[in-house]
Amino acid sequence: MRRRDMLAGALALGLWAGGAGAHNHDRDMAERLQALGEVLPLQDVLARVARDYPGQVLKVEFEREDDDDDCGACRGRWIYELKLLQDQGRLTKLKIDARTGETLWVGTRPLRREGGHP
Repeated sequence: MRRRDMLAGALALGLWAGGAGAHNHDRDMAERLQALGEVLPLQDVLARVARDYPGQVLKVEFEREDDDDDCGACRGRWIYELKLLQDQGRLTKLKIDARTGETLWVGTRPLRREGGHP
């Protein structure tokens, strides 16, 4: 694993572990499901994502998608939702199937600069 990938993974784990109560709940649920063999470890997902979507991980969420207007394929699945800062200031949001590691949805937009203009 490249050093940048390891740094991104460590940052994501730190953001997840050091977050508010909801993020701690996300982490606890992911760890329980991982122990049961129901989902992949976050580290494995981050390694896969880093190959296809290099960038700095800004946020990690773990959730059950019951109603998602953006991602019909996400419904009824456990999802790792990642927000990445990529080259040239692009903000990328990914929805990853937590069981298979498959990327189900990608949304990208320019990062807004001060003053509200892209």
